[in-house]
Amino acid sequence: MIEHLYATPVYNSVVKDYKVINYHIDKVIDKVDFNMKDEWGSTHYLSTDFSKEKCIVKELGLSKVTKEIDNHLREYVNEMNADKRFFQTFEIKDYRLESWFSKFKKGNYAHLHHHGDADISGVYYYKTNNNDGDLFFASPNPHLDTRKCYMRFGEVWEHHPEEGKILLFPGWLRHGVRTNNTDDTRISLSFNLYFKHER
Repeated sequence: MIEHLYATPVYNSVVKDYKVINYHIDKVIDKVDFNMKDEWGSTHYLSTDFSKEKCIVKELGLSKVTKEIDNHLREYVNEMNADKRFFQTFEIKDYRLESWFSKFKKGNYAHLHHHGDADISGVYYYKTNNNDGDLFFASPNPHLDTRKCYMRFGEVWEHHPEEGKILLFPGWLRHGVRTNNTDDTRISLSFNLYFKHER
C-alpha cells in the first residue's frame, strides 16, 4: 500500500447554475475599470490595483456569486474533512473575502506566483473559449524532479478554462496562466479567503 503524504488539495467543480451567475455578471461587468499593474509589465488586466483590501463582487452587489463561492468553499472543506489522511478537521466560522476580475486579451498571461497569506484562493471562469490559456500549478516539492521514479509527481498540473468552472486551492500554491494565443478575451473572477483564526 502506498500512502500519499503531504497532499495538496485542489478543488475542481462547475457551478450548477452558472448561466444565471453569468447573467448577473453581464449586467455589471461594463462598470469594471480594467488596468494593468505597471510593475508586472504587459501581463494581464485587473479590476483592482491591490492598494487596499477589495472585494469586487461585494462592490458590484453580486450576492449570488458570493453565495456560490461560500457553497463551494464549504464543499471543499467538507471533502478535506472526510479525507482520513488529514488528522484534524476544520470548521468554517468566519472569513474575509477578497475578489477581483482578471482580463486576458491576446498575448496576455499570468506569471508564476502565489497569494501570500491567503488561506484559500480560487478562480471562477466567467468568459472563455476554453483555449485561451490554461491555469497551471507548480509542484510545491522542488525535489521530486531530481529522480526519475518520482519525476511525474513533480510535473506541472494544468486546468483548461471552462465557463462556470470553479477551482479552489491553498493560497501558498504557486500557479500561473499560459499565454492567450486566441483572438478572444477571457475574463475570470479570482478570489482569496482569509479565515479569522482563534488564538
